Amino acid sequence: MAPPPSDQPSGDQLPDDPPPGPESAALVAAGEPGPHNAVTVAAVFWTAVTEPDGPDLEILGLVVTPESWQWWGDFARAALLLPGCGMASEAQPSADDPDVVYLSFLPEAGEGDAVIATLVWRPGLGGWRVHALGERVRPDHVPHDR
Repeated sequence: MAPPPSDQPSGDQLPDDPPPGPESAALVAAGEPGPHNAVTVAAVFWTAVTEPDGPDLEILGLVVTPESWQWWGDFARAALLLPGCGMASEAQPSADDPDVVYLSFLPEAGEGDAVIATLVWRPGLGGWRVHALGERVRPDHVPHDR
């Protein structure tokens, strides 16, 4: 097969594809994707919240705790907080509970405070779930499958 003409894409990247962003680097650094990986779950949450047509409630229903659903409303607050933020490549475990981790979304412009997602391990629901966004939530205020 002959290579494409020099003015055509090579097939590796289509001309309209944006370059990989910091979220891509965070996901690569996080390891194997899936619901057992808190960084992957946080990335799905970020993507669903920041959809151009508004938050994707169907996907969000798969990655947030059922107990927190009523507090999210239409996810408008989350949709205001997350655009323009890059995602940390590692979740920080709670010092008090291995089933609770925190993941930072950092403003890419370097201005403003980090937005913290609190995630909880829920094996009965299939893996990690986002419980809150904003500040860290203490583990004793997070639902568990115990």
